[in-house]
Amino acid sequence: MNKVNKLSTLATLLACLGLTACVSTANQNSESVAILWEGQGEMGLCQLKGNIIGSQGHWYDYLFISNKDLTQGAINQLRNDALERDANTIYLFKPKAFATSVTIMANVYDCPAS
Repeated sequence: MNKVNKLSTLATLLACLGLTACVSTANQNSESVAILWEGQGEMGLCQLKGNIIGSQGHWYDYLFISNKDLTQGAINQLRNDALERDANTIYLFKPKAFATSVTIMANVYDCPAS
C-alpha cells in the first residue's frame, strides 16, 4: 500500500471514529415531556400532534456506543421532536429490534395538566 492510500485509509478511519461520539443530547426543556408506554395511559383527552421516530446508531459505530447510550440518544431525539411540535407527552410503541441501532416510534400529544 502506498503512502497516499495509507493516509486515505487513516483519514477514513478517524472520520468514522469521530462520528461514534455523536449521540443526541436533550434540549434543556425536554425533561418536562412525559413518556408513556403503549397501554400505560388514556389519551382520549389529549390532542394528537403527530408521530415521531427517535433513532440512534449506525452500522459503522454501534460497536463503540453502549446500548444504554443508544437508547438515551433515541429518547432525547423523541423529546426534542415533541417540543418542536408543542407536545408534552410521548406515547411509545414497542421498540423495533435492530442489531446496529435503537429505533423507537411514538405518537406525541398535547395533554391537559392533571
